[in-house]
Amino acid sequence: MVLWQAIALAGGLSMVGAPIVYGLSPFGDSLPHALSSAVQLTLSEDYETLGQLEVHPWHIFALCLGLFLGGHLLLTLARTYFRVLGARRRHRQLVDLLSTPLPNTVDDADTQVIEHETPLAYCLPGRTNASSVTVLSRGLLNTLSQPELGAVVAHEQTHLRQRHHLLTMAFEAWYRALPWLPTNRYGRDAVLELTEMLADDGALTRYSPETLLRSLALSSAQTPPHDDGPASAPQLDNDVPGTSNTLITGARLQRLLAPKEPLGKLAVLGVVAGSAALLAVPTGLLLLS
Repeated sequence: MVLWQAIALAGGLSMVGAPIVYGLSPFGDSLPHALSSAVQLTLSEDYETLGQLEVHPWHIFALCLGLFLGGHLLLTLARTYFRVLGARRRHRQLVDLLSTPLPNTVDDADTQVIEHETPLAYCLPGRTNASSVTVLSRGLLNTLSQPELGAVVAHEQTHLRQRHHLLTMAFEAWYRALPWLPTNRYGRDAVLELTEMLADDGALTRYSPETLLRSLALSSAQTPPHDDGPASAPQLDNDVPGTSNTLITGARLQRLLAPKEPLGKLAVLGVVAGSAALLAVPTGLLLLS
């Protein structure tokens, strides 16, 4: 997860910073010096000095491209955030209206039950963990045993405690900003799968892999209700991160059936060092170039 975040940040920084550095190159030998010189010359309206610099149209184009890409990424992130926030608020209102509380759940979690026969479980994040809710369907309660139900709730509570929706939202925004970039799609899918694995780890601290696997197979095999479902089931926006189910992938299934040894300290150190280098090297090159 740390490595994918470093890849995304380094990619965005390089994509935005490289054209800006090139566009400012006539103004100085390094980015801080060039930026300072460009601002001073612009504010002082020293057109004579500006005319002596070799500023070509492609420098202006590169500078505008970098600023456009940076603004596009920030605006897409803001748009995704407010869109997700509004969708979750509407969904929470439906859940509050159409559900009933389920007592005696794991960690006294706020768990609500909707009267729907499809086995269904998902979490609905709030601004804080206290305002978050886990939603189960009546069909799931009738299908799972008590330990299996506890494993499902523990899985969803791990999502909420570790704030996985913030990670998936950032990668979703990055993908929507530049959907033509293959790494964005791979990164989004990988992060979604990794958050599910982290939630599995949270549930495995209390329940066996067999219990978790059975519970997830029953609660994830069905699609959340849509417009053609019963009126008693809130409609999910499957395009909103953090509100819909994620099917069990082959990697998750293999991980639960035949768990591998965790990474050693040397491997973990290598991943952390590689992630730090991904952020430090492009940043250093941009500042010193």
